Amino acid sequence: MAPEAVHPCSTKLRNDGYALLTEAELGFSPDDRERLHRTFFHSGVLKRYENDLPADRERARDVVRFEWTRSGLRLSEHDTITIVNRGERPEPREYGRVEVLQDPVFERWIRRALTLLPTEWRDPRGTFGVNLFRTFTNVVTKPHQDGERFIFIYVVDKIGEGAESWLYGLDEHDDVPVFRGTLNPGDMFVFEDARFRHNVTPLVDPPGGRARRDALVCTVNYSDTYSLDWD
Repeated sequence: MAPEAVHPCSTKLRNDGYALLTEAELGFSPDDRERLHRTFFHSGVLKRYENDLPADRERARDVVRFEWTRSGLRLSEHDTITIVNRGERPEPREYGRVEVLQDPVFERWIRRALTLLPTEWRDPRGTFGVNLFRTFTNVVTKPHQDGERFIFIYVVDKIGEGAESWLYGLDEHDDVPVFRGTLNPGDMFVFEDARFRHNVTPLVDPPGGRARRDALVCTVNYSDTYSLDWD
């Protein structure tokens, strides 16, 4: 098998630091997305955790190892998913694990996501953090950075309005966004974390109903986030 080709949006990502694309451009389909939603976004997988922010968020997590080889992209489950020193919280945090590589559709989504990166930005090996988030009110608490190399946001399902994604420059006094746009189900947004602060506006309930946003928020991590000592 030949190595995975670079996706056309990599030029946009290289030049501007971010790219927005549809799932069709990613090589994914509404049926694939519905499969992910049905399999992973339910109470058997997602849980609410004490002291989490936003407080009403439900979540699950995985960490996948990747390695670019001459024969292609190799993926495997990492041995830990512990989050340490992120989001102004230095303490180790554990969340419920779901091993996403057991699902072939999820594995294919990860492969497609990683091909968005320009070849020169691809580490030979690394870890890919997978967060499954269900939010109802606030999506995040304030403009921030995650402290990893790249961020991927893929909206799987949404009820209601709001949840507009904003990218800002690094100056905390600069409140003029360099990008703003609302991600609909099937939209993928990827950006280089070190170049921006990012934020999402609150969800807005539909008439007579309750808002909800189900999304994958994933990271290509720095080499010191998790140990890369594996066979």
